[in-house]
Amino acid sequence: MQRRELLISAGTLLSAGAVWAAVRDLPAGAAPPGADAESRDFVEQICDIVIPDSDTPGARRAGVPVFFFLALAHGLAGTEAADLGRLREQLGTAAGKQVHKLDRQELQNLIAGIDAGAYQDKTSVWPRLKRVVIMGYYTSQIGASQELQYSPVPGRFDPDVPVTPTSRASSNDWVGQQF
Repeated sequence: MQRRELLISAGTLLSAGAVWAAVRDLPAGAAPPGADAESRDFVEQICDIVIPDSDTPGARRAGVPVFFFLALAHGLAGTEAADLGRLREQLGTAAGKQVHKLDRQELQNLIAGIDAGAYQDKTSVWPRLKRVVIMGYYTSQIGASQELQYSPVPGRFDPDVPVTPTSRASSNDWVGQQF
């Protein structure tokens, strides 16, 4: 990793921490800025599709939808407030109907199609929005404490570690504090 990449990554994580601090400061039950009922429902569906519930809570239960709107408002990860509308428009065009009329499976299939080609299409907003969901999840208390496996001192490098479907990613960045 180059020094510049390290500094950009550290700055992004600090920004994510600032957004989570803003989430904590919202009054209980308050909607984040730019979050009408239809948009909140759409973002909750997106969060469930990107990181669904499994044996650990998914992105929705980790509070990522609120984080998502605040991240857009603050421009985290290069996002803009209009990116959510652009994604809804792109999905609606692909579906041939309005996004709020899609059932979960239709939405999931459309997102899978956009995800498959989004990283070649430099104009797509999906990579930025997906990055916000993932960043929000893994910087949340649930993502950091329940999904990641904490290792205070990582062991030796062993390139032939068997990986099973129940294996978890490892992290030694979280300090185990309760917020």
